[in-house]
Amino acid sequence: MDPITQELKQHYSRKFAEFGATAKGVDWNREEDVALRYEKMLEVISPAATSPNGQISLLDVGCGYGGLYWYAKEKKQLELRYTGIDVAENMIEYAASKAPDASFLCQDIFGFCPENRFDYVVCNGILTQKLSASIKDMDKFAHRLIRKMFELCRTGVAFNVMTTKVNYFDNNLYYRCPSELLAWCFSEITPYVQLDHAYPLYEYTMYLFQEPK
Repeated sequence: MDPITQELKQHYSRKFAEFGATAKGVDWNREEDVALRYEKMLEVISPAATSPNGQISLLDVGCGYGGLYWYAKEKKQLELRYTGIDVAENMIEYAASKAPDASFLCQDIFGFCPENRFDYVVCNGILTQKLSASIKDMDKFAHRLIRKMFELCRTGVAFNVMTTKVNYFDNNLYYRCPSELLAWCFSEITPYVQLDHAYPLYEYTMYLFQEPK
């Protein structure tokens, strides 16, 4: 396990042990902000989406306690073939106990080699934290993670990052210039890219697709 993943594991394990299945348990401030982020992750799924295997499959990277699964199921009435993956054991144990019809894996995404790709892959929050990592190392980590997620998807990927369009920077957060990351994804991953910087949080969501929408 690389040093950034290890530090993220320790950080989120502590937060969940202290605050449980709440916004603060995944190091966010407000429950309504968490719900908005779930909305942005699920917007990657086309309303007309279909899957050759029936149910649409979704991989939630850094799934935490499985909040996105419950939001998709209860608020959006989406019946997904959901898989959550996270390195924090306490979160995965909790999620698996609450949602036996979903799949939760305690595993490092970089060593994850499933038999089949997922229709969609989302990552909500991992690329907003850098903790003690340098910006250079976090940039490398982000590129590696984005590449891995795109390799695992059949249709599209969604992830969020802190924006540099702010008047205050917190040392533990990962800020990335939206236009710079858009250009990198466009040149290195896929030409089919969308960026949503229009919602009221200090972040943006990137959408990467295998083919034109």
